[in-house]
Amino acid sequence: MRPARLAPAVLCCTLLALAGVAVVVGAPPPTSLCGVCGPGVADDSEIDGSTGPGTLDIYVDDTGDSLWSARVPVTDSAADRYRTNETALEIAVDDAWVSPHAAGGDVRAVESTIDDETVVVNYTVTDVARSGVGDAWLVDYFADVPSNTRYSLTAERVTIHAPERTVVTNDPAHASVEGNTATWTQSDDSASGGDFNRLTYVTYGEDSIRDTASGYATIGLERGPPALERGVLGGLVPGALLLLAGVAVVRYDPGRETLTPATLERLFVAAGAIGAIGFLALSVAATGRPLSPGLGALSALGIGYASIGIAARRSDFRHSTRGVAGIAALVTLGTGVLLWLFGGPIAVVVLPFALATACFLPLGHASATRSKPSVPLLFAVLSAFVLIAGAVGLAFLSPPVGFGVILYWLVLAFWAAVIVAFGYPLGLMGRRLAEA
Repeated sequence: MRPARLAPAVLCCTLLALAGVAVVVGAPPPTSLCGVCGPGVADDSEIDGSTGPGTLDIYVDDTGDSLWSARVPVTDSAADRYRTNETALEIAVDDAWVSPHAAGGDVRAVESTIDDETVVVNYTVTDVARSGVGDAWLVDYFADVPSNTRYSLTAERVTIHAPERTVVTNDPAHASVEGNTATWTQSDDSASGGDFNRLTYVTYGEDSIRDTASGYATIGLERGPPALERGVLGGLVPGALLLLAGVAVVRYDPGRETLTPATLERLFVAAGAIGAIGFLALSVAATGRPLSPGLGALSALGIGYASIGIAARRSDFRHSTRGVAGIAALVTLGTGVLLWLFGGPIAVVVLPFALATACFLPLGHASATRSKPSVPLLFAVLSAFVLIAGAVGLAFLSPPVGFGVILYWLVLAFWAAVIVAFGYPLGLMGRRLAEA
């Protein structure tokens, strides 16, 4: 790299690093879910004589209000002292509140008792759940917080109990669901003391398909509009650049003799096979299993890329723009199935980026035929819109906040570059098929 270009690059990287450090240093401490199960991550308050962090059970009633019950084990001598001296117990509990904790200023009606060698602290918190679509209810108390909130379990176990005669109808991240309960337990490899995140929602209702669907619809309506706004704003510039790149790359042709359909097919198969096998091997080396969600999804994309090259050259539908568009759509659909199988449902979020890449095949075909100029432009616009749809999906999955917004933009820029890099050979294949 030339010195004239090296200095700005180093400066840019330095500024990004400093921004990252500033965000990390300035981030607030984790918020403890249990108020008295300390010590917390940033606060060493705890009940005097405690022998462990204890547990927290949150009981939601029919109106959406809740009773929080913390049970903290203590030594025999501390239990005897608290059993005979209620004032000492009250003082110990008052001094044990961790700051910050999830209930914050919403704690009401605190009641402390001693049960054998366990201090029991009950307190009420109103409006932790609200009604949603149909008969579904949504616990959104933990998500309705500032965007930079981080949670720490603090307790060994946190369980949310839905009202009796209901069941938890969704599958909250990192929770075990059984009947009307969702439970999170301490994770030894979690720096913050648990895997309870800011986007934790719990839906509950009757044990039926309708209420399950209503629960997920409620979450979708809760998270959808913000994700749509962030995704469109975040994907607008990469989408516009992809549109321009899509029009430009199909106009650059190194020559028919340089890259024939057979050569391009071998290129697709080689690149796809290297990606598929390479990411499987990397997954085994990194996680001990061949199909970890992220690397498994990338492996599926490699298989899809090889498949579209083979199908484009050998299919009987390769002679028309409509035919190659159908090939692109069918291969993308098959890739979506592989994404689900290899990476799980969450991996399907990258499917729009695969479709945006596949759009270059009919884009190249249309640009080499005598079709109206609007036809290749249509496929370029479609590719850009699909990229924006992928941006919305990423924002829904993990809303970008704080320094994450910059990372989100970088991820979208990366995917736009990947789409152009892998889409350009597909555009050339489309041109060759049209010229054949």
